[in-house]
Amino acid sequence: MKKTITILLSIVLTTFAFGQIDDNLMKANWKPGKEKIIYGNTIFRHEGKNDIGGMLNVGFQTFAQVKADIEQRADKEMWTPEKKKETIESYEKFAGGGMIHLYLTRLTIDAANTDMFTLIVKDTTDSNEILRKDLKRDIPNTPSSESSYWWNYTSIPIRDKINGRIYIYIIDKLGGDNNKFKFEIKL
Repeated sequence: MKKTITILLSIVLTTFAFGQIDDNLMKANWKPGKEKIIYGNTIFRHEGKNDIGGMLNVGFQTFAQVKADIEQRADKEMWTPEKKKETIESYEKFAGGGMIHLYLTRLTIDAANTDMFTLIVKDTTDSNEILRKDLKRDIPNTPSSESSYWWNYTSIPIRDKINGRIYIYIIDKLGGDNNKFKFEIKL
């Protein structure tokens, strides 16, 4: 049990420690009906606009991309072979279907807290749910001196392997008329 908790904690910490946030994930100029390439994957935005109230964007990494990041970090930080193997095996168990990355900005600290959002992932037909998750509380980051927007970033693992395309819905509980965001990941 202790080893499992250690591995899970390692997954959470490692997820946030890996690489950088893709620059395209942090740009507000993504309109419905447009595609972006984020983390090397094509993502089509169906619904939900970025406006003066803030932005919400998603990215996606396949498990192969996550594994490559782990291997690169392991080499850079000179991990032991055991740590590298355990980390890869943990990710394969809990994120074998890949990782969804969510970046958002809002004008208030409460609105940018991730517990205000629900994530829904649907299969290729856009009808069967693969995953539904009410995001956990995560205090937003303080606005920079050039901005008045609070921001937040989180990664959500998909346990089951996926093929083809998936649809990601993000529901903003405080979003008013702009509360539903829909993205299509083309794999």
